[in-house]
Amino acid sequence: MNKLLLSSLCVAAVGWLAGCDGTRPNDVASLTQESLDLAIEQVVDNTIIPATNDFLSASQDLSGSLEEFCAAPDRAGLETLQERWKTLATNWYGVLPFNFGPVNDDVVFPAYLYIDSYRLRGTNYTETVRTEIDNLLASSDELNTTYFEGKTFQYVGLLALEVALFETAASQNSNLDAVVAEFVSTPRKCELASGLAGLMEEKAQYIVDGWNTSYLEGESSYRTLFLAGDLDGSTPLVVLITSVQEYLDYLDARDTVNNVAQLSANNWAQMSKGIDVIEELLEGTDASTVSLLGLMDNSGNGTNADTVRANIAAAREAIADQDSVSFNSMAAALDGNCKREIPDSLDVSLGINFTDGD
Repeated sequence: MNKLLLSSLCVAAVGWLAGCDGTRPNDVASLTQESLDLAIEQVVDNTIIPATNDFLSASQDLSGSLEEFCAAPDRAGLETLQERWKTLATNWYGVLPFNFGPVNDDVVFPAYLYIDSYRLRGTNYTETVRTEIDNLLASSDELNTTYFEGKTFQYVGLLALEVALFETAASQNSNLDAVVAEFVSTPRKCELASGLAGLMEEKAQYIVDGWNTSYLEGESSYRTLFLAGDLDGSTPLVVLITSVQEYLDYLDARDTVNNVAQLSANNWAQMSKGIDVIEELLEGTDASTVSLLGLMDNSGNGTNADTVRANIAAAREAIADQDSVSFNSMAAALDGNCKREIPDSLDVSLGINFTDGD
């Protein structure tokens, strides 16, 4: 190689490095406040906001399918409705680990209550909902938007829709033809289901608008406030890790997998979605350039990161086997990771005392 060419290559290499302050594009991110801020921003943009959008889309799809079904009830239409409900419930478990901001911004009437009654204290309201539906079908109350917006949380949401769509009110018969026949003979049941779906869509829209446009009717979105750390003294990372920890504790303490989505048999799909989204927030997505577990690896805490990965893999195995005992055990293990290995490795103090229960 001639001296001129060699000199040119050296100058180009030095200039390339200098242009990046000595950091090459494929250098691994180290644990700094800047890299943590970027990782959290990417969690919000690549995982949390897409999950809220998916939930809204599923609620809209359910409302649209209900309109078509109620115009001409038949078995195929009911099967579509039930699949729409399963997608909606599954997508909700992509949002539920992030139970803060627009999802939970009211100490008395947070949005999540009107979506998921079980999340509050682990009370199964199935029999309560069945009685309410029986009463509504027999009453002459006008089932308009105002009516459903005035109902308390245990009578609306995913559970109420599941009961309405997966069994008859008269005898809790889950046979598809029997359920269709009840919709045909009792048109008021379509009014009921449509009203419940409309309220669900309203809550989903509220969550999406809060994250993206206006939080609590203010001028800023929750995304802006969250990433700026405008969180009543908590940091974004503390809010994020604490919320996921509370979700995992809820799964184990409330034996959630054996108590939700029992009529639809969609419980394992919902558990799987929750693990998917937790793995995304820790490992990042294809669009991510930095991740929380990656920062743990690169800060000398790879053993802790591998422990988290192993527990996620074990949770997936329990889901595949539909082994609720093992799944709850792994939810508890991941709960522990959120209390210890993850915050310790990221050099953050959660500043709270953890107790059993939600």
